[in-house]
Amino acid sequence: MGSGLKQCVVSFFRPLKTQASVRIDADVMEWLKRPGKGYQTRLNAILREAMLREQNKK
Repeated sequence: MGSGLKQCVVSFFRPLKTQASVRIDADVMEWLKRPGKGYQTRLNAILREAMLREQNKK
């Protein structure tokens, strides 16, 4: 696959989402919401980074 096409595919890839209900400490939630709209996206990015870091340890 050419690098241009590969980049295009990577740009449009979106992992499937699942709905979850979790309990988060109030101060952590406040910190996530402080920058404004998009706290769920920020939380997902933080969790994804932690997941990838853990996977790379193995």
